[in-house]
Formats: sequence, structure tokens, C-alpha cells
Amino acid sequence: MAIKDLAVAYNGTANSHAALRLAVRMAKKYDAAITGLHVNPPLNLDNQTRQWIPDSILETLQKAEQDSVSGIKAQFRKELADLGHTSNGDWIAEQGEPNRVLAKGARYFDILLVGQFTASNGVKAEIRPEDIVLLSGKPVIVVPKKYEDRPFNEFAVVAWDGSRPAARALTDAMQILETKSRIDIVTVVPKDTPPDCGHDILRHLRRHGIDARQVVLPDNGGIAKTILGHCTSTNPDILVMGAYSRTRIREDIFGGTTRDVLENLTVPVLMAH
Repeated sequence: MAIKDLAVAYNGTANSHAALRLAVRMAKKYDAAITGLHVNPPLNLDNQTRQWIPDSILETLQKAEQDSVSGIKAQFRKELADLGHTSNGDWIAEQGEPNRVLAKGARYFDILLVGQFTASNGVKAEIRPEDIVLLSGKPVIVVPKKYEDRPFNEFAVVAWDGSRPAARALTDAMQILETKSRIDIVTVVPKDTPPDCGHDILRHLRRHGIDARQVVLPDNGGIAKTILGHCTSTNPDILVMGAYSRTRIREDIFGGTTRDVLENLTVPVLMAH
């Protein structure tokens, strides 16, 4: 199925601007539509606090919130026009916990693009792309906050370890990979350890008309650092990788590849789980 329906988590911050720039570049290539998804966290008022706030004050707060969302919507449409997108784009604004609302919304699109680290309205609630990946069942492209728009060089890197999340990400990215002229399948192994070649991922890709090459890299300070180092030296359009090969709890406590990649992104990364 072709890429025709892109969503962007947009709240007017610099990080969401970066995601929108990539979305417009992708929309031009794939002739796809763009929808801005905006989520406003509800006012955090417990029952005891609420009873002391006059209705007039609550109405003022709600009106200010509506005005803020309208301003962000106008900013979204202006930026689309400035980037040369031929459509105003669709717009959906909801209220709720941002990660859960965005995860639910992502299910109605081909791909959701989000900024690397984003806070709704700048301060209220952080958007965590890794949470959205786990909850949505859809691929998410996380765009570095310093992403600079450029023509695609039609080159992608796929992080491959044979795990279920890696296989899911590879499948979800197939519409993108089939359009690339160069693909590196990168496997990181402990030094002096040969890779497991029991199954041929290159043969699988060739049957999809994809001419890829396998790149085996020795672990150089961690899997994330090694993969991102390869991306820095080769400058791909996108990195494709599975999220959370280990359990989420273990990665939150001890750290892991998913978190390290998201914290040190140098190129857009498509993640799936």
C-alpha cells in the first residue's frame, strides 16, 4: 500500500516544525496528504481546587485555551504554505493525555511524524515517541530537533538484529525502502563475533526489488552509538529500527538502544514495535 496519508504531531514548537518540514518533503515525493494532530492536556484541577474557582475564571481559562489552539492551527497552515505545500492540510485538535491521544490518532494514518522531544504548549506534558510507538500499532518517524530540510539522497539505513521489533519496522518501512536506490542493513555485533547468517535478509529484500548491502559493525561503545556513528558518516534520509527489543521496564531502568537513539538522534528514525 502506497504512502498517501501522513500525520504530524504539531504544537507550534521548534520540534514540531522539524517534523512538519520532513512531512512536506515526504508529501511531495509520495503525493500524500498531511494532517496536523494537536493535543491539549486537560486543566489539572482536583475537586478541592475546582470548588474554589469561580465559573467565570474557568470560562476565561477555557477561552484562552481555545484561542491558543486556534493560533497554533493558523501557524500550522502558514508553515505549510511557506514550505510550498499545495494544500492547507487537515487539522484535528483534541484534549487528553498527549501520548495516548496521539497513539490512537496514529492508527488512522499511514505514518505519524513527531519531533524528537516535544512539550504540549511548551510546558504541560512531554510527548514521548517511544510511548506512541508501543501504544499505536503504527510506525512513527521521530525527527531530530535540528533537522534541516534537504532533497532526499534516496539512501536508508536499517538496523537489523533479527528480532520481532526489527522485523516489524522493516515491514512497516517497506513502502519507503522500495523507493530508495541504496540501503545499508546494519548489524552490530560484539567484537570478534561473526553475525548470525542463518536467514538471508538480503534475499528477502531482493524479492521485493530492493538492492541492499549488509554492513556488519563491531560494537563501538554501544549499539546505539555504533548505528548513529554509521548514520553520521553516511548521511541517510532515514534510519529504520525496531523499538524495545528488550522489555520497556528494563530499558527505562537500565537504559537501552531505543532510548539512546532517541536521545542522540542525528537523522530521522522510523520506529515500530
